[in-house]
Amino acid sequence: MVLVVKSRVIVAAMEELGFAGKSSQPTKCPIPENLMNQSKIAKLQFLHKAASLLVDKFVLDHHSLNSLLDEILTAQQTQDVNDNQPLTVDGRFPCRFPGCQRSFKFDGASRRKHEQTHHPSSATENVDSPGSRSAPEVSASSEDSSKTKGDDVYSYNCALLTDGLFFLNFLDAISEGDGHRLMRQYKYMLLYCRSDGQHSTKYALECLFQSFCVTSLLSPRDCERFVWNRTVNNRGGRGNNIPHDLEVEHSNRFNKEGIKNAGPNLSEKAVQRISNSESGTRSMLDGVDGSIGRSRGSGQHTSSSTEKDLDELIKRAVQTGVFTRKPFRQYDHFKNFERDPFKDLDLSALYSWINQHKRNICRGNKAR
Repeated sequence: MVLVVKSRVIVAAMEELGFAGKSSQPTKCPIPENLMNQSKIAKLQFLHKAASLLVDKFVLDHHSLNSLLDEILTAQQTQDVNDNQPLTVDGRFPCRFPGCQRSFKFDGASRRKHEQTHHPSSATENVDSPGSRSAPEVSASSEDSSKTKGDDVYSYNCALLTDGLFFLNFLDAISEGDGHRLMRQYKYMLLYCRSDGQHSTKYALECLFQSFCVTSLLSPRDCERFVWNRTVNNRGGRGNNIPHDLEVEHSNRFNKEGIKNAGPNLSEKAVQRISNSESGTRSMLDGVDGSIGRSRGSGQHTSSSTEKDLDELIKRAVQTGVFTRKPFRQYDHFKNFERDPFKDLDLSALYSWINQHKRNICRGNKAR
């Protein structure tokens, strides 16, 4: 996965910046001659400038992004209208027809059906609600032709680059132990899980519950622990953090070695003693190894060089022209590939779903 994403990043840079190969100079965004003698900030600014060209061209779909933002604003306006509705003295929703004394406990289907009895013709009128999507007035033939003219190869590789960079950013946040960045990415991951439908509901609830913990449920002290106590660094230095669940696996491996060495003396009491003394035993062994100069392997799996594989992926992607728009290119099994993963995400339903779990938290029910 990581190797494929790296190849797509290089091919996108070759397409947008004018690279002829991995070791050549960009022609569309030339490197200043005196850049090597400038400060680190100047070098970083040039790197951000070059990276922003790739992100704006292949990662950010401005049309989909603007549509998503418009739907968020519309859903927020709809929610504000619903929250500011006038209620009766006893807290019920009145019928909005002048002179009608009926009221309802919930602002739901029963209230709308009753209001339609006052205006029977309104049931047949095609009037969009504030939070609903209006279908574009285009014929079926024009819609089919627009899909046929699309480029499945280009859309697929742009989506691969977008999701792959998000995944690499998530791994980098873990390596750096950046708790705030992880929490921001969990919010974005919530949209992925919701757009996947019922298959990822429990993962969406997990992301939502973490936001609840950070914003309201935990005390400031526990919130700080929750955000920053997600990784562990046993080696020191930058970029050497690992997730807590991986550290638990290392702990299990150490205990299994001790249990294996117990031999015929293995018993439940011996296992408990080995587990309880794990921390002290590991510290003592590390101290002895350091004093006698004994080096131990890191335990990481060795892998062969992937340079040839990377070159082959780049070569095939360049030959295919994956980042060059060519109409009428279609996959056999991914026809009309949709680049935007949030195209079918109903933001009005998302707002209702989040608010429902907010109410559950207020009632003392868990969000998952």
